[in-house]
Amino acid sequence: MFYSLILLASFAIAQEAPPFSLHFDEEAFAEAFTGDVFVAFSDSGQPMDSMHRWFGAPPLLRFRVEGVEPGQSVRLDFEDAHAHSPEDWSQVSGKSWRMQAVARVNRTARRAGTGPGDVFGALVSAEYSGTETIELELNQVVEEAPFKETERIRLFSFESPALSKFHGFPYTMKAGVMLPLDYEPDTSYPVVYSVTGFGGDHQGIHGWTRRVPSGSPLENCIIVVPDASNRYGHSVFCDSDSIGPWGQALVYEMIPELERTFGGAGREHRYVTGVSSGGWSSLWLQVAYPDEFAGCWSHVPDPIDFFDFQQINMYGPLPDGSPRNMYTDEEGNPRPLARRGDEVMLTYEDFVRREHVTNPGGQIRSFEGTFSPLGADGTPQRVFDVRTGEIDHEAAKAWKKFDISHILLTRWDELKPALEGKIHVYAGEVDTFYLEGAVERFQGLAQKAGLLEDMVVEVVPGMAHALHAKGNQHMIDTIEQRWKALNASE
Repeated sequence: MFYSLILLASFAIAQEAPPFSLHFDEEAFAEAFTGDVFVAFSDSGQPMDSMHRWFGAPPLLRFRVEGVEPGQSVRLDFEDAHAHSPEDWSQVSGKSWRMQAVARVNRTARRAGTGPGDVFGALVSAEYSGTETIELELNQVVEEAPFKETERIRLFSFESPALSKFHGFPYTMKAGVMLPLDYEPDTSYPVVYSVTGFGGDHQGIHGWTRRVPSGSPLENCIIVVPDASNRYGHSVFCDSDSIGPWGQALVYEMIPELERTFGGAGREHRYVTGVSSGGWSSLWLQVAYPDEFAGCWSHVPDPIDFFDFQQINMYGPLPDGSPRNMYTDEEGNPRPLARRGDEVMLTYEDFVRREHVTNPGGQIRSFEGTFSPLGADGTPQRVFDVRTGEIDHEAAKAWKKFDISHILLTRWDELKPALEGKIHVYAGEVDTFYLEGAVERFQGLAQKAGLLEDMVVEVVPGMAHALHAKGNQHMIDTIEQRWKALNASE
């Protein structure tokens, strides 16, 4: 009886979900296309512009097509979708929507519909009901977003040998560079590498024109915003078994070439900072390459201790031996992912189910993309079941080599000579994404082990997910003092 009800419900949805016909334009596709295509919905604006929203995202369908020739059309029914959001598709049927098709062609871009070479079509407004086919075109090619250079803002592009070898095609890294106010090509300068949070890229360098007030010591520095984004999300500049040797590519390939080009003063005056995923990246770069940076200032980093991964112990099961769950806590309550004060804005399950549709470049999948080895299907191994939320604790153990807390607590005697005084970590007491727990756990263990004599680890009262102003000023003061000391000794 129950199974019959499921069949009847599925049949009802199918009857209310009209088929699509997607036409693959001859001018837009140079060869047969195999990959993901999306049908994005919206009630205003262009659907593809809102398909990647984290909050209040409109409906979306993801399909997989094989070998579609240029000029060919394919019929896609609701039942063909590999994933859809919302889960209850009956909420979508029977309403008027704007709809738009998007094909993911680009091999490196994080978001479908934004990578150069991706293909989309004009939006179609129609009633989404009945059995009449909705015709959608794929005939417009996404062009690369222009980068505006100025007298001080420059684009640096670099083809990485390491990433090119890993991926099997030429892989270009990019960085936005802001030169010192009175830049002289034959002079050397301190260099500050600022890694953006999730969703940012090298275009973020333009924001530094507002972040550096007149008279700031940063006006005498080279500021670099490297692009950490990739197909799976944010590389966090670690050497990953799944997405490639991003740390090696940045530190040993791109940085030397960039600093030769613009006049970096060397690793004794090379600093790294960042917020959120960039906060994790900056701390990782300092710890993984302790001699290559003179200090890091990490703000509200992604989880630095996987015993508290946004309130989840990734390593160990529940006391009764059963697996923990990404979607529900120990009492079976929905697990929150984002908050504003005391108000829960988003649950883990809702967030993951949505990003499973946009696949793969979402925040949670990005963690697996960077920390997990490749699975049997050639994609980063999942550490939890997307359908149920159940964690695979054995799979999660592969993440331990990226557990910064574990590395510092177990290897401090070895790392201390190169890291003493270089680490500064700032968490918000009420972090929007519940990231403070990992820092608090590390802080407590580091205190007991005596590590806090050699580093700064603070949980800032009342602060949410933000750059810590005092910590940022400490970085600026440190850079200025060291540069003055160098010049005074010459």
